[in-house]
Amino acid sequence: MELPYKSRPLTKRDYEVFKPMFALYLDIQKGKVLDDLDEVEVKGRWKSFLGKWNRGELAEGWYDPSTLQKARQSASAPLGSSSNTQAKSIKTTVLDSGGMSTQGVAEGDSESDDSVGPMLPGQEDRSKRKRTGPSIPNMQDLELKREMDAEGRMARREDIRYNRKLDRKAQAAALDELAPRAEVGTRERQLEKKKEVNEKMKSFRERSPGAADVPDAELMGGGDEAGEYKQMKEEVERKKNERELRKEEILRARMAEREERLSEYRAKEESTMAMLKALAKQRFG
Repeated sequence: MELPYKSRPLTKRDYEVFKPMFALYLDIQKGKVLDDLDEVEVKGRWKSFLGKWNRGELAEGWYDPSTLQKARQSASAPLGSSSNTQAKSIKTTVLDSGGMSTQGVAEGDSESDDSVGPMLPGQEDRSKRKRTGPSIPNMQDLELKREMDAEGRMARREDIRYNRKLDRKAQAAALDELAPRAEVGTRERQLEKKKEVNEKMKSFRERSPGAADVPDAELMGGGDEAGEYKQMKEEVERKKNERELRKEEILRARMAEREERLSEYRAKEESTMAMLKALAKQRFG
């Protein structure tokens, strides 16, 4: 797939090179500050940005090499009027390349100024109406949630392993303090090793304390088949419910994205109609 301005596809290793432009992308498109995000969310946002970049879904202004150059200058410049000017110029470039023309906005404003009195119910601008309450998570949010859950599980496993390692070291140190071993190579050390081997073999010969006889039905099967079938059925139902929940989340995310695209299309269509009405009013009165 050929990208605008003959840009190359990006990979995860390009983060440091495109970090200034990525920070501006989050600021302009998402209203977020890169320095305020944690490492996990930054990885998820960068992965989403890579997907949109490589699929050519971003506005053409982001693919312009001058945008990256301006972003670097804005990041390296001290805080002040120069950096603000660079940021405003980048935002203007992106909006001009992928957004709605300023003429349509001006025509819509002129028409709204000509109207007298409040609008009738149902004639309000749909793009200005916002839904209250929590929003439905989209596919990017679900993917970010899965990645965060996986990383959280890995972190918990590493913590458990580290704690176990520390516990084993502490137990070994306490055992050495209670019963210090003899020097290596001495007669006493050889006797200790022989005693340890004899105790280990004796534990194998003797029966473990508290061990119970296992019936043949449990070893060979043929026990409570109804109970086993019930447990197996419950496990299948649990997995099925988890799959259904995941499908419902994905379906809700797709429906939300579809509604968002439809609202953008309606807003664009309404602005176009407003511009055409304004032109007709100017020509024909």
